[in-house]
Amino acid sequence: MRRIKNIAAAISLALTGALVAGCMGNAGGHPAEDRITIIRDGYGVPHVYADTTRDLFTGYGYVIAEDRLYQMEMARRSVIGTVAEVLGEAYVNHDVSTRALFDPQDIQRQIDALGADDFAILDGYASGFNRRIDEVLADKARLLPRQFIDAGFEPTRWTPYDVAMLYVGTMVNRYSGSSSEVSNYQALSSLTGSYGDSAGRALFDQIYWLEDEHAPTTVPRNETVAMKRDEAGTAAQQIAVADNASATDEKASSLSGHLARLRPLSADWKGMELAGSIVGGTWPDARPTTSNMWIIGPDKTDDGSTMLLNGPQFGWFNPGYVFAVGLHGAGFDIVGNTPFALPVILFGTNGKISWGATAGPLDVNDMYQETLVPGDKTAYLHNGTVQRMKVRTELIKVKGKPDTTTEVYSTVHGFVTSFDPGNNTAYTKKSSWAGFEVQSLIAWIRSTQAGNWEEFLDQASRMAHTINWYYADAKGNIGYVSPGYLPRRPANQDVRLPASGAGDMEWEGFHPFSSNPQVFNTAQKYVVNWNNQAGPGTLTDFGNYSIVDRVNELSSRIEAKPRLSRQDVLDLNRAGSFADLNARYLLPTLIDATTDLPAGSMARIVRDHLAAWNWESADADDDGYYDDAAATLMRKWVPALLERVLKDDLPAEVFARYAPAGYPAAGNPGSPRPAAGLKLVYNAMLGAGAGVPQTVDFFNGEAPAAVLKETFLAAVAALEDQFGSNLADWKTPVATHLFRPQNFLGIPQAGADEGIELAPFMNRGTENNLVVFKGGKAVSLCTVAPPGQSGFVDPNGVKSPHYADQLELYKSFGCKEEHLSREAVRADARSVRTLD
Repeated sequence: MRRIKNIAAAISLALTGALVAGCMGNAGGHPAEDRITIIRDGYGVPHVYADTTRDLFTGYGYVIAEDRLYQMEMARRSVIGTVAEVLGEAYVNHDVSTRALFDPQDIQRQIDALGADDFAILDGYASGFNRRIDEVLADKARLLPRQFIDAGFEPTRWTPYDVAMLYVGTMVNRYSGSSSEVSNYQALSSLTGSYGDSAGRALFDQIYWLEDEHAPTTVPRNETVAMKRDEAGTAAQQIAVADNASATDEKASSLSGHLARLRPLSADWKGMELAGSIVGGTWPDARPTTSNMWIIGPDKTDDGSTMLLNGPQFGWFNPGYVFAVGLHGAGFDIVGNTPFALPVILFGTNGKISWGATAGPLDVNDMYQETLVPGDKTAYLHNGTVQRMKVRTELIKVKGKPDTTTEVYSTVHGFVTSFDPGNNTAYTKKSSWAGFEVQSLIAWIRSTQAGNWEEFLDQASRMAHTINWYYADAKGNIGYVSPGYLPRRPANQDVRLPASGAGDMEWEGFHPFSSNPQVFNTAQKYVVNWNNQAGPGTLTDFGNYSIVDRVNELSSRIEAKPRLSRQDVLDLNRAGSFADLNARYLLPTLIDATTDLPAGSMARIVRDHLAAWNWESADADDDGYYDDAAATLMRKWVPALLERVLKDDLPAEVFARYAPAGYPAAGNPGSPRPAAGLKLVYNAMLGAGAGVPQTVDFFNGEAPAAVLKETFLAAVAALEDQFGSNLADWKTPVATHLFRPQNFLGIPQAGADEGIELAPFMNRGTENNLVVFKGGKAVSLCTVAPPGQSGFVDPNGVKSPHYADQLELYKSFGCKEEHLSREAVRADARSVRTLD
């Protein structure tokens, strides 16, 4: 029996037990005399209990401010453009570009239009956050995070507008604002300049296609029927799903017809689409390239359970990008993780259903080329008349310097992202979600209260921006839907290029939600996605969806087993993390082409080694180098192959975009995928069997196998010269995770010395969560979200015990069990706090 030596400790323990017992003992989940109860578990994860929506989100805002006050202050300033006010003139350009992404008055109008209970979410969150700020400012010597002291400013109070802008600036502008239409136009101009109009356009079609009929899709090709499970969880009723064969009827017009309506780019123009720079993607793959997901239905698991594992890939930061929380009461009963912390739990379960997300794949943005009146940058032509741009002046406060101003321009299509003054043109971005940002946030929040697929879909239909949503429930149902308002584009528009702003390429409304990619209880018994194509016919300006896709690393392993165990589902994460994403498309052909290599030759030794390789690059002995020489070979050979096949056919500036091999880079690994150039090379290898017509022979009449062999031999010779003939010496240093003290926009969110390095790099989620349903309920939620729950560093530099306590768990592919029941929360309670 444990003895308590200190009487005060005994009283404290008894009171804590009474409070915990009390908060679990009534329907509201907390004592009647206290409006809000907060219980933290052994990893510091808070569970908030309250009866009203406002109180629940007041508790939520409060715990966020306890754990992440400086991070959240800088997140807010990052997305509304007020960083220079506290960090100085080095951040003026950031604030200028950020202010051009949204209209504050429009966001406020959307907030003002909310119903009382929806508004209470934002207002309660801000209230709880401010309550903690007041406590901190009243006791700065003990509670003010060290980063504020070092930066020389203090936290400021929040409003519902600030809370909403967290979502608008991250999930909407970052993940739903991408476009590559102008950069596509640059590439097309380069191709036609090099080869003439006809040949240049043909080559553009070949390297930037609209549909590859062999590309893997999350909605299985040609699947139009699904099975719904009854109350007992058995397959019972056939239901139709959306017309997956044509998720959108956007078709490219004649490229010549579209180009006839556009002005050329100035030869010296160096403008960049603002939205593309925010997302961070570059042509030929400017879309968000983050996150994976697999859901295994009960007919494909070894025990009849249903399993959902999500790996959202936001990047790696300190404090961590996501925040764990439980929200209980007022119609919510949620446990999960969410970025920063948004007022919506993006990844989690309510016991009846579970949900997750990956980056949206739908084309919900168009760039418009506006023709300017010479000598007047604010006047443009539309529908045959001169129109005047709206101009909004923004005041930007600058620490230690005079205030400055910037002007935000907009046309009938949207905000101006760039000017091409040499050609009297401007580019504007039109987004289908503009004006519906707050509606989309509330829809996502309300989806976490859904109890079945129909309720979940109802909220999906209210999501205006693009996102992928995933679903599993306690009855064994699994589903996928890709929400977003899909524009009806005119027949004369090629979606790959900027639209004409003259009035002849205007949208014709939106497609019905039923045409969005969606599927329920697929015949294949699982759902899998790694940012691959949503469904057949889902056309975009930025997709370039291909048979070469990293999702094959997951689907091939799922298909390999008739039934999967929980460990199998977890092991998919490890396999995907270390998979060489180029190997499966090249090595079978290479192995067959090199059977005649002399026995005992270095090339034959390497070839045989590759034939036995598992196509994974890991560092099991933790020595800082990849274990297998194959990792070194692939990093030498693949770039050489791409150069050999593509460089003579593409202008230098276009080839440069296809030259990288796709392997994680030291210090900035990103979210690796197969080499963009490999898509072109593999299609050329397939020839007439490719899903994209091959009008230009990149192999110039040579046999592809012979070219693979030639470049392989050259790579082996170069490596033998560099490392010698012992394969054990062919070492490549591992890429590493750097948990950066800057946020996703490059703005400091922690002290400069708070970066954390973790090796080796794993191509996986920033966080991972596995939900298992069995016996009609969620039986477990296991998560990991490094570095840790709390980023708090006290004024003396002492860090929270939960500052980095999930790093080793993450490295070992472990996870912590979250508490789904009141009893489990009570059993692991480490602290209890009540707010009146």
